[in-house]
Amino acid sequence: MNKSGIIISLLILILFPVFVSAQDVKDDETMNYTYLGPSLSFAYNKAEYDDWIDNSTKTKKMTGYSFAGGLALNIFADPLCGDFQLKYTYNKLDYTLTFLEIDVTGKYLYPLNNSFSVGAGLGLYFETPPSNRSHNGSAGLQFPLTLLHNISQNTKIYMDLYYKYGSFGIGENTESMSAGINVGLIFKVGRI
Repeated sequence: MNKSGIIISLLILILFPVFVSAQDVKDDETMNYTYLGPSLSFAYNKAEYDDWIDNSTKTKKMTGYSFAGGLALNIFADPLCGDFQLKYTYNKLDYTLTFLEIDVTGKYLYPLNNSFSVGAGLGLYFETPPSNRSHNGSAGLQFPLTLLHNISQNTKIYMDLYYKYGSFGIGENTESMSAGINVGLIFKVGRI
């Protein structure tokens, strides 16, 4: 073995106990927990964009609804919650769009008692291409109002009333707005 191999081996042996030593045990009130589970959404949508329509540039306005389902990952660090969602979305406007949506939201939760909390937050959403049409993807802001219920020590159910404002993935000079409800059942999967 050469000199550098011996030195690296000695450093690993010296530093190894430092890296694998027991962590301080925190009490339950200072722990940060992760929860994972299914999420479903329904929303009313309004979109507007400029595009080449019938041999000229026109503004197209549409309204419709969307359904989405997927997976939610929540990290609770009382009184804050990080909410990450990955959903498949079916958006029915004048035509149908289907795409993958990613939501990232930070929320402040105020406990009403041991079972219920209410809160609000701010987040971002991303509608990713490809889609079933020439949808280039879009993004915007999300404003949720949350009701959280602790069903048990390891299970929570939440409901978000949300408003989204951002771009639309087709055409130019785009604008998109949504108002809807998001519900999820999440299960404790770990701690941080």
